Amino acid sequence: MAASKSRPIAVLFAQFSAYHIDRCQAVAHRFAGRADVLAVEVATSSATYAWEASGAVDGARKLTLFPGQSYDSVAWPRRLWHQLRALWRCDSVLIGIGYNEPDIIVLSWLLALLGVRVIMLSESKFDDKPRRAGFELAKALILTPYRAAIVGGHRHVAYVRFLGFRRRLVLPGYDTVDLARVRAMGGGVMAPDGAAFAARDFIFVGRFVDKKDLVELVEGYALYAAAAGTAARRLVLIGAGPEEAAIRTRAAELGVAGLVDFPGFLGAEAVAQRLSQGLALVLPSGEEQWGLVVNEALAFGLPALISPAVGSGDLLVRNLVNGYVIELNAPAGLAAAMAALAGDEDRWRAMVAASHERAWLGDTERLADAAEALIAPGNAEAAKRISQMQQSMACPASLR
Repeated sequence: MAASKSRPIAVLFAQFSAYHIDRCQAVAHRFAGRADVLAVEVATSSATYAWEASGAVDGARKLTLFPGQSYDSVAWPRRLWHQLRALWRCDSVLIGIGYNEPDIIVLSWLLALLGVRVIMLSESKFDDKPRRAGFELAKALILTPYRAAIVGGHRHVAYVRFLGFRRRLVLPGYDTVDLARVRAMGGGVMAPDGAAFAARDFIFVGRFVDKKDLVELVEGYALYAAAAGTAARRLVLIGAGPEEAAIRTRAAELGVAGLVDFPGFLGAEAVAQRLSQGLALVLPSGEEQWGLVVNEALAFGLPALISPAVGSGDLLVRNLVNGYVIELNAPAGLAAAMAALAGDEDRWRAMVAASHERAWLGDTERLADAAEALIAPGNAEAAKRISQMQQSMACPASLR
């Protein structure tokens, strides 16, 4: 049964970025006229992400529990109390904060005891890190209060089911962005329109941290550049982080420093504009729960070169169709994929068309579909799209 106007639906995150606002707005628009939606961010900032303070959430009532403060600076008992006060009257709460946080553990149990439908939003998968049996069992017990989960792709589904969601519904749709917003920031230009094929470059977007394997990316790019000669495309590394010095040093050692651009950390609009004129996204991470930049790349029709660790590959990338899935620690494989894409315009255009066909799978409307199916089931069109999404996942039928 859908939430009533007197009992709102809430979406809870630690801190809002544009991505989180996208998701809250999608849920709010879907339930407009049927239920009020409360968009709750715990704090304005955090130690992990340097996002700007968020603005309004169209269609929802936004509530910042600790305005002007950092999430990490607020003691968890205070966070718990303020979250409980804001959410205990809700019909349903979609929780997008890690279930390992002590306040979230207690909050989920208390809300469930008060009759609130608690839904987990998760992008965790088994291969993110080494797992210990005892710890995983404890997680399964902690997650008992959750009535359902909305996750990313098939590995996320499999992991959540491993954690005890055998009979509870687990649907894809969490890791999504508002494609219309992203495209508008890019000027509405989508491949193959815009820059000429010969003028487009390889693009990476993300933090310069060890798990992104950017030194390996530079090594693969150097092999490609040596083979391509004067026809080599440039490599644009957008972002910042502690690994930047090592990346620059390796590029210099391999003789490609003059071909690798470091524009630094760019805002969302500047990133969108770069992607709209790019040849392909490259994301070779050794650990990547999802990678929302893949959604953004597909918004412009770009192919994606990713590692198997990238969670979004489960749903958004098909090897040899709209990109390449390259083994970890394989610079030669990365170089071969770059050469194949950069040297064949017909191949690139075919992959661009395939990326456009799959882009809808990464739109926030998929989160709205999942939320509706869990909170107010009965919408045949939403159910049909969820089924299509499940069929689009590269996975065994048992995980759909």
